Amino acid sequence: METISKLIDILCLEKGDNETPENVFLRYNFSLNMLPSPIIIDIVHHGGLIEWAKKQNVTSQSKLFEMVFNACRKTISESVFNNKKTVDIFPPLANFFYYCQKLDRSGKLFKTCETISEAAWISVCRSNLNENLNKIFSVEPDVLEYEKTKEKIKNIWGFSDKDIDAFRYFVCQTRHKNHNPSLNKSLYIWGDAKKTGKTTIARALITILNGDKFENFGRYESNLSKELQYNDHDLPLAALYNAVLLDEAMPKDSSKSYGQLKQMLTSNSCSYNQKFEMIKTLECNRYYIFGSNHDIKDHIIDKEERRFLSVNIEKRNLELEFSEIYDIWLKFCVNSVPEDSWQIWYDSFGNIDGIEKNDIEEIKSEIMLNKENLFGMLCGSTTTVKKVASLLFKNEPTRDQKKTVAQAMDLLFLNCRYKSNKSFFSIPLCRERLAIMNEREELDLNVMVVLPF
Repeated sequence: METISKLIDILCLEKGDNETPENVFLRYNFSLNMLPSPIIIDIVHHGGLIEWAKKQNVTSQSKLFEMVFNACRKTISESVFNNKKTVDIFPPLANFFYYCQKLDRSGKLFKTCETISEAAWISVCRSNLNENLNKIFSVEPDVLEYEKTKEKIKNIWGFSDKDIDAFRYFVCQTRHKNHNPSLNKSLYIWGDAKKTGKTTIARALITILNGDKFENFGRYESNLSKELQYNDHDLPLAALYNAVLLDEAMPKDSSKSYGQLKQMLTSNSCSYNQKFEMIKTLECNRYYIFGSNHDIKDHIIDKEERRFLSVNIEKRNLELEFSEIYDIWLKFCVNSVPEDSWQIWYDSFGNIDGIEKNDIEEIKSEIMLNKENLFGMLCGSTTTVKKVASLLFKNEPTRDQKKTVAQAMDLLFLNCRYKSNKSFFSIPLCRERLAIMNEREELDLNVMVVLPF
């Protein structure tokens, strides 16, 4: 009997070589009527409520809390602990009874059970996740099935081969053990058009990559403030699950949070400040799918960004049921195989241009259009970044504006600064450069028309 074996372990009773747990039980003159509920013995055998809770097979934190809370209430109402003889014979079990009783008398039972279930849920969730993923990805990848599914996806949603490769990279990194976080790439699915299915694709992918059914996609959707842990006690969903969806999560003005976002996307841990507990460091693999109606370029503050895989979707897909879409992407995921070199594969995607680079290109165009006012014969022999910025912006330029103008001028006027004072540009040299660039533009415009005879 398993319960008796656990009781013998708890009490550290000696057992002979050929002696069964039942014989030991009888040798000590114990009877089954003296024992409390098997759940209580199981909890004490595990070493307490937290370790016991970690071993429970439940699908939500609320159900885990319910199990912990009911176990404590059952212990408090257990009649065997009213018998002094039972208390004296089984002190470890009695100690747990007194612990629960004390919590109940002080009005802390509910809160303590809540804290315990919250702490244990991390382990339960990861255990469930691994078990479900092993079931889904138990089959060997089939190259022919992958190619067949790939063509089907391209036909339905109009994706290019590069887009498909982006999906494959994202899927494979979530399955790669000990993946280098510096090679993380988040998937950014976007498109202006409505009813293209971008959110449905994202939801199908996150449920598959978490070993779940499509209808449970809500469990894996989060927001940026939670993942960045703006609240002291927030636990990122990335610490619980294998992939997380952030739909329309990017702020309109990314300047304040962009640095923190970049750091977060290439990390594999987080600090969790659980209420009434010590701060702990948890494993937290940052595999995010972003969904949006806007181009990722609108949110990248730097010149370029390497952390995103941008996939644009404009084609309205065929009228498919959610179950059909899920099955298509399930075949894609289970049959996806990574390239031999992660670094080469990572580098093959290149970087995405950001706001800063677009701003520089705009300034370059403005300089070309206003070259007479900025570098004409009447402008003297020298100029500065601040002077050019003031003329372009018609006011006292901000620090960021001067920085953008400086970067644009360095690209346009290489080696046009004075060696003795790098703050000054030579206007005659700048004018020469502009003349050369103007000639090149005219040559590009004079396209040769090939006659049909």
